[in-house]
Amino acid sequence: MPAPGGRVCLLDRIRGRSAGFAPPWCEITRLACLRGIWYEGMVANMGLSARAPVLTILVAVACGACGGDGQATASDSTSGPGGEPTSAAPTGGRSSDEVGTTGVGTSSDDGGEVSGGPPDDAEMVPLRIEGFNLPVTATYYACFEFEMQLDQLGHIVGFAPHIDQGAHVHHFVLTKIDEPSGNGDGYQCFDLDGQMIWTWAPGGEAWYLPDEAGFLVGDGAGGNVTLRLQVHYNNPLGDSGVVDKSGLDVYITPNLRPNNAGTMVFGDIENIAIPPGMAAYEHVATCGSAATAALFVEPIHVFGTAMHAHDLGRKLWSDVNRGGSRAYELNRDDPYNFASQHMNRVEAVIEPGDEVQTHCIYDSTARSETTIGGPGTEQEMCWNIVTYYPQVPSPVDVCGSGS
Repeated sequence: MPAPGGRVCLLDRIRGRSAGFAPPWCEITRLACLRGIWYEGMVANMGLSARAPVLTILVAVACGACGGDGQATASDSTSGPGGEPTSAAPTGGRSSDEVGTTGVGTSSDDGGEVSGGPPDDAEMVPLRIEGFNLPVTATYYACFEFEMQLDQLGHIVGFAPHIDQGAHVHHFVLTKIDEPSGNGDGYQCFDLDGQMIWTWAPGGEAWYLPDEAGFLVGDGAGGNVTLRLQVHYNNPLGDSGVVDKSGLDVYITPNLRPNNAGTMVFGDIENIAIPPGMAAYEHVATCGSAATAALFVEPIHVFGTAMHAHDLGRKLWSDVNRGGSRAYELNRDDPYNFASQHMNRVEAVIEPGDEVQTHCIYDSTARSETTIGGPGTEQEMCWNIVTYYPQVPSPVDVCGSGS
């Protein structure tokens, strides 16, 4: 539906999916203008949640009238408790009007700096877990899917984490999958299904892409988009009754950037084995020259990099080797602090045929048994997560010695 002024709606419809979700008693069709982008949405079951991108006050007034058209605008300064934007978007089985108490771009535990700011032409879409009861188990990977429909191609150009249960949320991995899985909210998942887009770990902040690139969305059949948020929950003490309402904001623009962005990992999980009693044990994950020659049809431009390990990690860095010698260092955390992990902005080029080696130094002096690589917090990882452009034709999630 054309919007006033001839602008085309980017966000046409976002659909919610939740077990036990009651049929809507009040549906409202309206146009709202937020950050200069007009879009059309639906609000259903107002008694439970606002499920479309629209100001909460607009929803309350319009739905109170039980029908009719509503129209409103919002400025960047509009915010709710804790300085959070009050625009709400319906999300797959989650409430979008339930936001945490922390400001945009920070977790409950870390205030860190925000890298830049959201572009003026981007619309914020809040994605929230509606309320997930954490299992009483040390490690649990839960997935939540968010479905939306766009009426034109768009680029995701920014992310802002919102962490509710900071003591139990270990990390996020956001992927774009081809279609909904049909599984219920919080289904168990260890895989990285789909195209990796964004990751978060403690200390992570809001992240906005450079003007040269964005993650393509709206290219599926009918403009359908399904984003899958994998959450690693850590509950070593077996706390019961913990309910998580974490999530993130994504920023989508209808103005396509010159390049499609990609995210991948240089590192290892499966083949890590750290002997006990070692103060500085080194594991090196190698993405060899033959692998990059096969993966990259042209040089990739890396604009973000984040190191990741678990509790034993003490020093992490990556080297890019070219022609048999070290070309440059691609990020370094020395010392590495699990509670303060950040995506660092860089400008680096990796050529087809380059070798990327990720080095991880671990301290296992407090362990009495070998620590292996794996998804659990008590296990280990050796990762360098990079964001880059242009996206490679056949994206892979991880390139290392064990992949």
